[in-house]
Amino acid sequence: MRSPLKILITSRKGGVGKSSIAVNLAAYFARIAGKKTSLVDFDYQRTASHWVADAPQIGIDCRSFTIPNSKGAGNALLEAKEALRKTSESSQVIVCDLAWADVLPPEFLFEFDLVLVPSAGSKIDLLSSLDFVSRFSYIFNSRMRNPPKLAIVPNRVTSLDNFKATYDTVFNEGFVLAEPVMHVPEIDDVFGSDYFIASEKLEAKENFLQFCRSVEELAETGLNPKLNVKELTFQHKVSGSVLDRFRAIRNSSQTPLLREAVIEDLPAVAQMQVEIPSFLTMRDA
Repeated sequence: MRSPLKILITSRKGGVGKSSIAVNLAAYFARIAGKKTSLVDFDYQRTASHWVADAPQIGIDCRSFTIPNSKGAGNALLEAKEALRKTSESSQVIVCDLAWADVLPPEFLFEFDLVLVPSAGSKIDLLSSLDFVSRFSYIFNSRMRNPPKLAIVPNRVTSLDNFKATYDTVFNEGFVLAEPVMHVPEIDDVFGSDYFIASEKLEAKENFLQFCRSVEELAETGLNPKLNVKELTFQHKVSGSVLDRFRAIRNSSQTPLLREAVIEDLPAVAQMQVEIPSFLTMRDA
């Protein structure tokens, strides 16, 4: 049996929409993509679990696991990995909702194929997300093990103009930026009781479907050799040690919101915008 696609929705900051993205992405894979989908709720607030319990049953296998916060990183890692192992036995897609805590060792990120970090539209939220990226960059850029793909998800975006202005200011070049999830007031009517894919507001429904398709493509599609490639080389530093080199690939022929990047010798995904924060880059003098 093929290993399931494992997606982690995580952030160190609350209120950025982790649970809503996790629940509704799971709904997409279960209902639209027709996959055996499990939602693993690692969040102590159990928002995702309550949502799935109150919403129509569409085949999402929702499981709650508590990660210990006082037993040390080793125990936390073992219990989290065991939860994934049990869920993997009967799933094609696993979506995990996790408020990142320091008790978890960074190596836990290697358990996933894709890591999505939601971020609200303010620069403060963006900087918090970028701090997460910077802190664990050696995981996402690893050449010793197969790293997860990383995407920052602009969530609850109210204006595309404001979105572009904010992200163009904070991001100068390089990381994977997912399709923005727009905020449509009417979508609040289904919050906690139904799924975005079932919304009668077609604008909100189609926007979220577009986001889900981009996530699916990021997880499953390799590098398109027909892309117009421009190679940029730079290095990261953590604690004074030079880490991996990167390749950034830009697709100038596609929509401005869609570019892509790859780590050297690793596959990338077409039609995803690439942005890497300037403070993560190191340039030659």
